[in-house]
Amino acid sequence: MTSGRAEAVKNALRVLALACLASWLGIMTFFSFVAAPRLFRTLERQEAGELVAVLLPAYYQWGIALSGLAVGALVVLAAWAGAGRLRHLAGAALGAVMVIGLVWALGVSLPAANRARRAGDDAAFAATHRQAVRLNVLVLLCGVAVVVLEMCTPVARRAR
Repeated sequence: MTSGRAEAVKNALRVLALACLASWLGIMTFFSFVAAPRLFRTLERQEAGELVAVLLPAYYQWGIALSGLAVGALVVLAAWAGAGRLRHLAGAALGAVMVIGLVWALGVSLPAANRARRAGDDAAFAATHRQAVRLNVLVLLCGVAVVVLEMCTPVARRAR
């Protein structure tokens, strides 16, 4: 691959990673700070809880897909990069933490919260909800950190 073409591919991978992460951060922010609170203000608590429980699997699946794409792009960038290799590796590691947190939330926290909600066990539900909130905060902070790392990495330029 010519150096100009290689730089274009690197830039495209970087754009892919940033677009995926920015999209996921936007979805997280909207769902957590706009949609869910508005549902709980508008609907009865039980109805809002049931609606959020229906939406959460797709929410987590989108997060896993978008974060996973970003991780893949960052790993390829790290393999190719000269400048910024460590930043790409750190971003990929943080992205992997995001994916692991989202998989845990989807496969462990959400089912536990749903069981507690159906059983009417408010204490168990509150504990699993706190766990899910902590995971979401971790994922959000990791995503922001990756975006900051990538913004601090020089853009690949074509040799003149």
